[in-house]
Amino acid sequence: MEVREEMMEILEKVWIKLQGLPEAHSLELGAFCILLLFVATFLLLIVLSCVHCCCCGKPKYQGARVQPLQPI
Repeated sequence: MEVREEMMEILEKVWIKLQGLPEAHSLELGAFCILLLFVATFLLLIVLSCVHCCCCGKPKYQGARVQPLQPI
């Protein structure tokens, strides 16, 4: 199977689960909320790290440069 077909299959399964969510058990609703919160937190952290790298391009986190020893 190709990657695109696999992704479409996974998205279809998720869509079917989302359609059944209003009638779901409270445990399933809680698990869905926790997964949703995890994904949102992950995406927020990625966005914040990209903004920090792009906007705060200061070399303050650059390591110290080591000079070679002078012969005695």
